[in-house]
Amino acid sequence: MSNETDSPEFSILVVDDAPENVMLLSLILKDLGKVSSALSGREAIDKALENPPDLILLDIQMPELDGYDVIRALKEDPKTENVPVIFVTGLSDEGDEEKGLKLGAIDYITKPYKPAVVIARVRNHLRLREYAMRLEQLNEELERLATTDALTSAYNRRYFMSKLDEEVKRVRRYKRPSSLMMIDVDHFKKINDTFGHDVGDHVLIALVKLLEDKVRQLDTVARIGGEEFAILMPETSEKDALILVNRLLDAARAAAITVADDTVRFTISVGCTEFDADTVDGEGILKMADMALYDAKRSGRDQVVFRSPTVTA
Repeated sequence: MSNETDSPEFSILVVDDAPENVMLLSLILKDLGKVSSALSGREAIDKALENPPDLILLDIQMPELDGYDVIRALKEDPKTENVPVIFVTGLSDEGDEEKGLKLGAIDYITKPYKPAVVIARVRNHLRLREYAMRLEQLNEELERLATTDALTSAYNRRYFMSKLDEEVKRVRRYKRPSSLMMIDVDHFKKINDTFGHDVGDHVLIALVKLLEDKVRQLDTVARIGGEEFAILMPETSEKDALILVNRLLDAARAAAITVADDTVRFTISVGCTEFDADTVDGEGILKMADMALYDAKRSGRDQVVFRSPTVTA
């Protein structure tokens, strides 16, 4: 399958304590992927954990750690639990085959090897592995589309609110404050009217990049709607949030967006609130930050206003 240009090059790990068996299987499988080997159960586990292969051919009868011990170890580790394993055995007892399948093996190949059978079975399982990989990629892409804003690639409102609700629960449990800010591009309608909506879109995209460059990895940046954005800042007091807000205000003032022959400058207004174990739910916190944002814009824009959230009764 490695010869097919639209398919990935698969990695195959052959495990057998007999070097001659490893050499023979490696020769049989050389056109199906990149073949590596291990001559003991311990070596197999170490190699699989270091660089999980796409498929493992595993001998059952080995000293110290046999094939059953190896597959148990692999299935117990998240890094290798989904790696398919084909048992290679000279055993003919159906009980041994049943035991291996119950431990998670997907197939059996018996000795002495029949090259055509080995190739056919390995090719089939690699094809299934490829389908599984593609399905995983599609699921990841669907998850990305469901949680991000199509224009800016920031998280969307739905995802942000789920993160905020989680953070509210965490704050209530550990009694340490966090902060949230709402951000709005000043005079955004004027930017659209003067330069066109395409330029306005570039401003929003540039703003998200600016925000993501300045925040911490644990912070969450989201587009709430239109030209409004929000940042969730776990484990952040009002004092620490103010430091970040001033950095964002300065960065926005210094930004210059060039599209075709147009150079656009913009500023932002920010509303911020700190919340602790006594505050309302996520919607209430977002509303408080939004009210602070409204105050910042009403007071002249290009600034931050803090508001304390409403406490529960």
